Amino acid sequence: MRYYIQRDFPSLFDFDNLFNDFFESSSDRFPPVDVFETENSYVIEAEVPGYNENDIKIYCKNKILTISSDAVEKKREEGFITEEIALPAFSRSFQLPDDANEDDVSASSANGILTITISKKEKKEPKRIEVKIN
Repeated sequence: MRYYIQRDFPSLFDFDNLFNDFFESSSDRFPPVDVFETENSYVIEAEVPGYNENDIKIYCKNKILTISSDAVEKKREEGFITEEIALPAFSRSFQLPDDANEDDVSASSANGILTITISKKEKKEPKRIEVKIN
Protein backbone atom coordinates (compact mmCIF):
# COMPACT_ATOMS: atom_id res chain seq x y z
CA MET A 1 0.00 0.00 0.00
CA ARG A 2 1.29 3.45 -0.90
CA TYR A 3 0.57 6.69 0.89
CA TYR A 4 0.51 10.00 -0.93
CA ILE A 5 0.87 13.38 0.69
CA GLN A 6 -2.08 15.60 -0.14
CA ARG A 7 -0.50 18.98 -0.96
CA ASP A 8 -3.71 20.77 -1.96
CA PHE A 9 -4.37 21.88 1.60
CA PRO A 10 -1.95 23.56 4.02
CA SER A 11 -0.94 21.84 7.22
CA LEU A 12 -3.34 22.54 10.07
CA PHE A 13 -0.34 23.15 12.30
CA ASP A 14 0.92 25.99 10.09
CA PHE A 15 -1.67 28.61 11.07
CA ASP A 16 0.14 31.61 9.57
CA ASN A 17 0.33 30.05 6.13
CA LEU A 18 -3.20 28.69 6.46
CA PHE A 19 -4.62 32.21 6.83
CA ASN A 20 -2.25 33.72 4.28
CA ASP A 21 -3.25 31.11 1.70
CA PHE A 22 -6.93 31.58 2.47
CA PHE A 23 -6.96 35.36 2.04
CA GLU A 24 -4.45 35.53 -0.80
CA SER A 25 -5.77 34.79 -4.26
CA SER A 26 -3.84 32.47 -6.55
CA SER A 27 -3.15 35.37 -8.92
CA ASP A 28 -1.17 37.03 -6.10
CA ARG A 29 1.24 34.09 -6.16
CA PHE A 30 1.77 34.04 -9.91
CA PRO A 31 4.37 34.01 -11.26
CA PRO A 32 6.32 31.98 -8.70
CA VAL A 33 9.57 33.70 -7.76
CA ASP A 34 12.91 33.13 -6.07
CA VAL A 35 14.43 36.15 -4.34
CA PHE A 36 18.02 36.18 -3.17
CA GLU A 37 20.81 38.53 -2.24
CA THR A 38 24.39 38.66 -3.45
CA GLU A 39 27.20 40.84 -2.16
CA ASN A 40 26.39 43.65 -4.62
CA SER A 41 22.73 43.15 -5.56
CA TYR A 42 19.29 41.72 -4.96
CA VAL A 43 17.97 39.26 -7.53
CA ILE A 44 14.40 38.24 -8.34
CA GLU A 45 13.87 35.26 -10.64
CA ALA A 46 10.32 34.71 -11.90
CA GLU A 47 8.84 31.89 -13.97
CA VAL A 48 7.25 33.45 -17.05
CA PRO A 49 7.20 30.76 -19.75
CA GLY A 50 5.40 31.81 -22.91
CA TYR A 51 5.63 35.55 -22.21
CA ASN A 52 8.01 37.57 -24.37
CA GLU A 53 9.87 40.78 -23.57
CA ASN A 54 7.04 42.99 -24.87
CA ASP A 55 4.46 41.28 -22.65
CA ILE A 56 6.16 42.01 -19.31
CA LYS A 57 6.35 45.41 -17.60
CA ILE A 58 8.69 46.19 -14.71
CA TYR A 59 8.33 49.37 -12.66
CA CYS A 60 10.28 50.60 -9.67
CA LYS A 61 9.05 53.54 -7.60
CA ASN A 62 9.25 54.47 -3.91
CA LYS A 63 11.12 51.26 -3.06
CA ILE A 64 8.37 49.09 -4.64
CA LEU A 65 9.29 46.91 -7.61
CA THR A 66 6.32 45.66 -9.65
CA ILE A 67 6.31 42.98 -12.33
CA SER A 68 3.13 42.78 -14.41
CA SER A 69 1.60 41.64 -17.67
CA ASP A 70 -1.75 41.86 -19.35
CA ALA A 71 -3.29 38.59 -20.47
CA VAL A 72 -1.62 37.36 -23.64
CA GLU A 73 -3.75 35.86 -26.36
CA LYS A 74 -2.19 33.07 -28.32
CA LYS A 75 -2.53 32.96 -32.08
CA ARG A 76 -5.36 30.51 -32.56
CA GLU A 77 -5.29 28.00 -35.31
CA GLU A 78 -8.17 25.92 -36.51
CA GLY A 79 -8.47 22.38 -35.35
CA PHE A 80 -8.10 22.82 -31.57
CA ILE A 81 -9.67 19.96 -29.69
CA THR A 82 -8.56 21.07 -26.23
CA GLU A 83 -7.16 24.42 -25.08
CA GLU A 84 -5.69 24.42 -21.58
CA ILE A 85 -2.63 26.64 -21.94
CA ALA A 86 -3.24 30.24 -20.99
CA LEU A 87 -1.03 33.25 -20.37
CA PRO A 88 -3.04 35.14 -17.74
CA ALA A 89 -2.60 38.71 -16.57
CA PHE A 90 -0.54 39.04 -13.42
CA SER A 91 1.00 41.59 -11.11
CA ARG A 92 3.48 41.06 -8.28
CA SER A 93 5.07 43.74 -6.14
CA PHE A 94 8.08 43.61 -3.85
CA GLN A 95 9.18 46.00 -1.11
CA LEU A 96 12.85 46.78 -1.71
CA PRO A 97 15.34 47.21 1.14
CA ASP A 98 16.71 50.66 1.94
CA ASP A 99 20.07 49.92 0.35
CA ALA A 100 18.54 48.92 -3.02
CA ASN A 101 19.42 51.31 -5.85
CA GLU A 102 16.18 51.97 -7.76
CA ASP A 103 18.15 53.74 -10.49
CA ASP A 104 20.18 50.64 -11.31
CA VAL A 105 17.77 47.84 -12.19
CA SER A 106 18.29 45.43 -15.08
CA ALA A 107 16.23 42.55 -16.43
CA SER A 108 16.82 39.63 -18.78
CA SER A 109 14.91 36.52 -19.75
CA ALA A 110 16.07 33.08 -20.81
CA ASN A 111 14.33 29.70 -20.92
CA GLY A 112 11.14 31.08 -19.35
CA ILE A 113 12.94 32.62 -16.37
CA LEU A 114 12.86 36.41 -15.93
CA THR A 115 15.86 37.64 -13.93
CA ILE A 116 15.71 41.11 -12.38
CA THR A 117 18.85 42.46 -10.74
CA ILE A 118 18.70 45.47 -8.41
CA SER A 119 22.12 46.76 -7.43
CA LYS A 120 22.89 47.85 -3.89
CA LYS A 121 23.90 51.40 -3.03
CA GLU A 122 27.48 51.87 -1.97
CA LYS A 123 27.81 51.84 1.77
CA LYS A 124 28.89 55.22 2.98
CA GLU A 125 31.09 55.33 5.99
CA PRO A 126 30.08 57.98 8.49
CA LYS A 127 32.11 61.15 8.11
CA ARG A 128 34.25 61.81 11.13
CA ILE A 129 34.11 65.35 12.38
CA GLU A 130 37.12 66.65 14.22
CA VAL A 131 36.59 68.45 17.45
CA LYS A 132 38.76 71.56 17.75
CA ILE A 133 39.89 72.44 21.23
CA ASN A 134 40.93 76.03 21.88
